[in-house]
Amino acid sequence: MTSPSPDDRAAIDDLYNAYLWALDTQDIELYVGTFWDDAVLKETQLDGTVEVWHGAEAIRSFTAGHFGGYGGHQHRETTRRYLPDPAGEHRWTLHSYWFASHRDPASNEVAFFSTGLSNDIVERRGDEWRFAQRGISRWPADPKAALRAIDEA
Repeated sequence: MTSPSPDDRAAIDDLYNAYLWALDTQDIELYVGTFWDDAVLKETQLDGTVEVWHGAEAIRSFTAGHFGGYGGHQHRETTRRYLPDPAGEHRWTLHSYWFASHRDPASNEVAFFSTGLSNDIVERRGDEWRFAQRGISRWPADPKAALRAIDEA
């Protein structure tokens, strides 16, 4: 299969929507609920180092440290590519672009805060899709190198 079924694609879209809403509204339970308990979160820093968190509780601990501050960010994810994952028919590797905007509370002006790409693996268990792996990187000078770094970490 070279593309998910329409029902699976809609469910995967819903997963991304839940993830982004949770991120922007700082809803830690919804956010962690988009990952399987054994999921991996990888984040490539601008210097090329990759930080990795294994399991939903490690992802919760990392994320909780970032929630609770300024909530004026909005994230968008777009240009999603679905690639069959060799580990199983109920898994897809997805590459996409993302960007975040930021509203300055003093001036009320909105500007791009960050741009990047993601390399994710989503997996269906039973009737539910969640992230088995989420790999995010700010937009680097060499996007192919960033994707390789996420894969290799």
